Amino acid sequence: MRFLKLRLQNFRNIEFTELPLEGDRNFLLGANGQGKSNLLEALGLATALRSFRTQTMAALPRKGFKEYSLAYQLEHEREGRTELEIHLGRGGRRVLIDGEKVTRLVEFIGRFPTVTLCSGDLMLLRGGPAERRRFMDLTLAVVNRAYYTALRDFHRGIAERNRLLKRGGRSAELSAFEAEIAPHASVIAKYREQGMALLREVLCQVYDQIAEADEGPELDFRPNVDCRDAEAYRKLLYESRQRDQILGATQRGPHRDDFHLALHVGGARVCLGWATARSLCGLAYCSGQFLPAAVGPRSCVIGRRCTGRVRSRSSKRLLASVSRRHSSDCHGHRIACRAGAVVDLFGGGRAGDYVC
Repeated sequence: MRFLKLRLQNFRNIEFTELPLEGDRNFLLGANGQGKSNLLEALGLATALRSFRTQTMAALPRKGFKEYSLAYQLEHEREGRTELEIHLGRGGRRVLIDGEKVTRLVEFIGRFPTVTLCSGDLMLLRGGPAERRRFMDLTLAVVNRAYYTALRDFHRGIAERNRLLKRGGRSAELSAFEAEIAPHASVIAKYREQGMALLREVLCQVYDQIAEADEGPELDFRPNVDCRDAEAYRKLLYESRQRDQILGATQRGPHRDDFHLALHVGGARVCLGWATARSLCGLAYCSGQFLPAAVGPRSCVIGRRCTGRVRSRSSKRLLASVSRRHSSDCHGHRIACRAGAVVDLFGGGRAGDYVC
C-alpha cells in the first residue's frame, strides 16, 4: 500500500493543504513547528484512527475549531485506487471509503496499515507498562479482528466491574460481569501469547539488518496472570473481590500485562542506555514486517526523527533496510513545509521525516 495524496483541513496547525506524495520516498523538510509531524500524524491515523503522538483526540482540530477533515488517495494491493475520508465534527467521527460510510471500527482497523518509527516511542521502553500494552494491542488488533473485539469487550466489562466495586455492588451483579469478562480475557491471553511469540521471531530475523554486531535481542512477554483458562480466571476474579473492593479496581488480568526488551552487548545484558533507541527501532520496524504477513497489504513506513539517537552506522543500516524492503534507494521526493502549509516541491535529497 502507498499514499498518493493527502488533503487536510483544520488539522493541528494546518488550515488547509493538499500534499501530493509522488515518489517511493517522500521527505518533509522545514524548521521546527512548521507542521511536518502533523502531516505524518494525519497519515498514521489511516490505520486505526489512533495518533502516535497523543491519546487525546480533542487535540487534533486546529486551535479555535472543533472539527477537522482528512482525505486520502491510496494505491492498495487488494482494493486498487482507493479514496479514504476521516471527518470529526459536531455529529461525531465519520469514516468513508470510496464514499461509503464505515459503521463499525472493526471493519476499518488494519485495512490501511502504517508503521511509525518515532524517537518519541522511547517511552515504550523507558515508560510504564501502559505504553507497552498500547503498542502490543495496536499491533495485534491491526492484524486480528477477533483480538480487537475481545479487547474492546473485555475493557467494557472491566469498567463495569470497577464501577460495581466502587459503589459496593451486589455479589450477583459482580458474578454476572465476571462470567462475561473471563472468556474475553482468555481470547486476549491466547492471541497475545501467539502474537508476541511471532513478533519475537520476526524481531530476531530483522534485527541483523540494523545491528552492528550479534546482540541477540530478547522480547519477553510477561502476563500478569495466566488467563488462558476462562473458568480459572473467573474464579480468580471471585476470590479477589475483597481486595479489589478495597482498592476500587480490578487488580489482576490482561489489562496488567507487560513485555520486556533487552539486548546483549559485549557479553552483557543491556536494557537501557544508548542501545535502547536501536532496540526500539528494531522492534518498531519488525512490526512493519509482521503486518504484511498477517493482513496482506504492505505497510507504509512513517519516520519522524527516528534515527537521531541511534549510532550513525545503525542509522545507515536502518535506512538501507527500509530501502531493500521497498526495492529502491533512500533518495526521493522532497516536500518543503512552512507555517502549516506545503510551500515548495522539488526532487532528490534526504531528510529526517519521511513517508515510504
